Amino acid sequence: MKMHLRLAAAAVAMLASSPTFAAEKQAYLPPEKAAAVLADGLPWLANAPDGKTLKVTLNKDGTGSIRGPLPFTLSLTWSIKGDTMCILGKMGTRCLRFREAPGGLQGWDGDKPDLKFSR
Repeated sequence: MKMHLRLAAAAVAMLASSPTFAAEKQAYLPPEKAAAVLADGLPWLANAPDGKTLKVTLNKDGTGSIRGPLPFTLSLTWSIKGDTMCILGKMGTRCLRFREAPGGLQGWDGDKPDLKFSR
């Protein structure tokens, strides 16, 4: 009996320390707080799930720019809609919720990790 309790406790400890399980327990930031962090006018590296790295700059006034694999910079706008921060550009719209991550913020599209902003 004592051995089963120890194994169960060890399994719970391992699960709780895994990044996915820990992320599920972490609350999303209010979109206003995420916007205050990201929209500081300085460039962020945004890592996409497909491995591409983008350079994103968001300004407090709801404008910004994005530079990615293509050799030119595109303008964008951003706004808060409900519990998400939406980034709108010529390549489409992404409405994300954010959680704190080492060095920045991790964006989530539903229950899937999306753009990770870091410096």
